[in-house]
Amino acid sequence: MTLIEPGAFRTDFNGRSLATAEQSIDAYATASGASLKWFKEMDGKQPGNPRLAAQAIIKAVEIPHPPMRLALGTDAMSLIQEKLEWVKTDLDTWQQVTVSTDYTDSNN
Repeated sequence: MTLIEPGAFRTDFNGRSLATAEQSIDAYATASGASLKWFKEMDGKQPGNPRLAAQAIIKAVEIPHPPMRLALGTDAMSLIQEKLEWVKTDLDTWQQVTVSTDYTDSNN
C-alpha cells in the first residue's frame, strides 16, 4: 500500500469542480472563507503537473518495493518537511516527560 500525498495540481479541482455549501457555520466562516479564497486564487496557477504525477504513481506501483508514502509536488514536500521538523521539536522538548512514563524497578 502506498499513501499518495499530493500538493496542488493544475486540474479542474479548484475550478468548475469546486463545489461549496450554500450555508456556512459562523464559527468556521473565517477559516473556510480563507480556504475557498486560496482555492479560487490558485486555479490555473498550481505548481503540480498532473501528467507527471500520474507517471510518478505508475512508477511507484510497478516497482517491487513501493514507498509507503509518496509526496507529489514541491509544495507537498515542503509541507511534510515542515511537519516533520515540528514533530521532532515537540518530541525533543517533551522527551523527559515521555520517557518518565515507563515502569522502572522503583515504581512497580
